[in-house]
Amino acid sequence: MKVPFIELCREWDFFEEEFIKAFKLFGQNAVYALGSDVENFEANFAKYCGYRYSVGVSTGLAALEVILRAYDVKSGDEVITVGNSAVATSLAISSVGAKPVFCDVNENFLIDVEQIESLITSKTKAILPVHLFGGVCDMRPINELAKKYKIFVIEDACQAHGCKFINESAVNSKAFSFYPTKNLGAFGEGGIIVTNEEVVRDFSLKYRNYGQNGRYNHEIKGTNYRIDPLQCALLNVKLDSLNKAVERRKEIAKKYIESLGHLEQIKINNYNSSSSFHLFVIRVLNGERDNLRDHLKKNEVDSLVHYPVTIYKQPCYKDEYDNVVLVNTDKFQEEILSLPCYPFLKEDEQDFVIKQVKGFFSL
Repeated sequence: MKVPFIELCREWDFFEEEFIKAFKLFGQNAVYALGSDVENFEANFAKYCGYRYSVGVSTGLAALEVILRAYDVKSGDEVITVGNSAVATSLAISSVGAKPVFCDVNENFLIDVEQIESLITSKTKAILPVHLFGGVCDMRPINELAKKYKIFVIEDACQAHGCKFINESAVNSKAFSFYPTKNLGAFGEGGIIVTNEEVVRDFSLKYRNYGQNGRYNHEIKGTNYRIDPLQCALLNVKLDSLNKAVERRKEIAKKYIESLGHLEQIKINNYNSSSSFHLFVIRVLNGERDNLRDHLKKNEVDSLVHYPVTIYKQPCYKDEYDNVVLVNTDKFQEEILSLPCYPFLKEDEQDFVIKQVKGFFSL
């Protein structure tokens, strides 16, 4: 049996009739830049997240960058974040001229709150925690630190669609990505900012659209980070089913935990109902990760490593961070392996994955 890590055509088959209807309406409306499809999706997504405003942009990276700019993070500033995320998190910080400062993570792969304060300096402008793999950070201690030191908190929620955020603050802005493999994925690129702050909304609306406030009235030096309205029309179709899709991901995660949790050679975090399980990530101990991955590949089971190289060891950053040693981050990146976990994974496919993992450790 061949088990793909994710097969997006199954999603198309499920939504095809509604997608075609939405595409027809989009064509009949004939507004191909911004317009009502964007506005409708922004309103619906803001409501889904429990926020007052949302602003669609071109990517998740763009969403992070725009929020940073809205808070006037700039050259000479420092932003505390993690090094086990996708590189886009740090690229957003670098794009405004600021410096990423990397904090270690806990066993749950999320930022180690107890280490944040030691990294705060006079240059620190913001903390940028990442809700990684569908897991969510407890925001209360992070927000308390931010209040104590009068700095901002910007949340990278690019992998957190459908999560139950813990102790979230009404003043924090979040960035989401609609990359096709996300829990709410587009048919191309896309991102969105959710916020309760008018100043962030107003800046974002202008900055994404050439800095305009009204047509041909360019108040700031912006850029073109507009979200594609066709993506919004199709995302609107999928948004209604997001909670059901997340519940299916949770079912898959529970089955993995129940079936594999007893194996001493791997480490699986306890089930967490706040997670949306964008990815199901295990740690393979004793240097066996790559061997297990090879075994799965030979048996036609796809698995991935998110991410094989930490951000501060990437070629574009390593010269700046020669001396960075983060014990958990470095260790976990040698152990982590993502198993197939998406709403259209079939039960017999998951059973086969479980069988192959167990089989490897019984060899």
